[in-house]
Amino acid sequence: MKLLSQRRQAGVEAIELSEPENGDAVDTKRMEEMGRKPKIPLTRRLVHRQAVWGLASTVVITWQNMLFLSAIALSSGGLAGFLWSSVIVFVAMFVVYIGLREKAERWPVAAGQYYWVAQLAPCRYAKPLSFLSGWKLMSSWQVFLAAGVMIVGNGVAAVVVFLHGSSPFWLPTVLGIITTILIFVVNRWCPHTLAKAEFPMLIFHLLVFALFMAILLGLRKFSGLPYATPGDVFFTFRNGGGWASIGAAVSLTATVPLSSAIGYDCIFHLGEEIRGAATIMPTVLTWACAVNFTLGLATVLVIVFSVDDVDALLSTPLSQSGPVGPVIQMFATAIVSRPWTAAVSIMLIATLIPCCINSDTAASRQLWAFAEDGALPNSAWIQKVDEKNAVPSNALMLTLIAPIGLSLLNLGSPTALNAIISLVIVNLMASYLLVASTSLYSRCTGARKSPQELIYGLGHRTGIAVDSFTIAFLTASSVIVLFPSVTHPTAAEMN
Repeated sequence: MKLLSQRRQAGVEAIELSEPENGDAVDTKRMEEMGRKPKIPLTRRLVHRQAVWGLASTVVITWQNMLFLSAIALSSGGLAGFLWSSVIVFVAMFVVYIGLREKAERWPVAAGQYYWVAQLAPCRYAKPLSFLSGWKLMSSWQVFLAAGVMIVGNGVAAVVVFLHGSSPFWLPTVLGIITTILIFVVNRWCPHTLAKAEFPMLIFHLLVFALFMAILLGLRKFSGLPYATPGDVFFTFRNGGGWASIGAAVSLTATVPLSSAIGYDCIFHLGEEIRGAATIMPTVLTWACAVNFTLGLATVLVIVFSVDDVDALLSTPLSQSGPVGPVIQMFATAIVSRPWTAAVSIMLIATLIPCCINSDTAASRQLWAFAEDGALPNSAWIQKVDEKNAVPSNALMLTLIAPIGLSLLNLGSPTALNAIISLVIVNLMASYLLVASTSLYSRCTGARKSPQELIYGLGHRTGIAVDSFTIAFLTASSVIVLFPSVTHPTAAEMN
């Protein structure tokens, strides 16, 4: 990682120079001061912050994840456990991202967390810690993409089960591979169209959310179906895993909102393709988290008020067919009509296509940045940028491997696939934790003072408080997510 070592010496303080008004000049100057020559032409970069906001919102799909994983949360902690664990996690993760956005403004590079660790860590440990962070990031985003395409496959298979009673075991794998090839084609040969489509994809993301709200709230009332009482929603907990206390069960329920809140660092890995990245990235991160966490909490409220009988929901064959099954069951109960239920379910699954496309974008850029620092075998080949389309063509090609390979693994052992995918959240949290830990060291020792002119700078005392909270929360969360939801799990229930 020779380039990374050079950048550490290149003058962190050089970034503290006053910013000119021209955003393009700011981007170029900051890149050069960090020792990185911009390879993406300014005219090819994403211009509008709405496009970046669309990318962030569609990658993490917070409210959709809360839907897909709701069965796990309801069976573990009950209605109140699901609600309160979500509130706590979303507030805590917002604080975590407040700490990260300061670094995004200071060092707006596609490398993201591993570059920041190299700048903030003690010189003796900078390279190994940065290398560790980089490998965790790279592996996480490759598997993150694989998880997205498999949810698409499983979702369509669940609709087939709903309509016909069963589906071929190979259907999720085939659909996952087809989705992978589709998103590769879009990212490789249609990058300019994709940049223009980001905001419309965000609008679609929000419209489907509104449709979901109308179905589960409006149609239930129209059909005369009962709602859960406020007492049940706010005060009725459940210990579905057989743990020693309700507190332990509710703590493990936090795995669901954690899985839905991790991944907004995708914005950072587009840092070298955004005009005015030092300003736009932290601004979009703030608003994307605020809006999507709010949508996530709204989703939880709708679910807990709409599910008057948790056991009845979870006991149906459809609910046990995969993560999308319980959602289709909730739609079916409210809509009654099978064709309309299938149509609405397909619309929900369609919101995952932008997620997969943009996850491929983020994963390939992170891989490209890591190769630029010479941290991968054959880095010179991986970091090649196609001059015509201004995309890292070889990095995009390599991102085909993980989703296709893991899709094929699903044929032999879905349990093994789930075990690998479950490590994504752990590794991404570890990358955030390394940034917070090295940042706290830097603040306490004065090794790297934060520039005064940063718009989102935290200052010394607030920065120490945010970093300390982040370390405590992510350390506890990293332990919690490793536990199964039940005390005597089978191999499948471990993940």
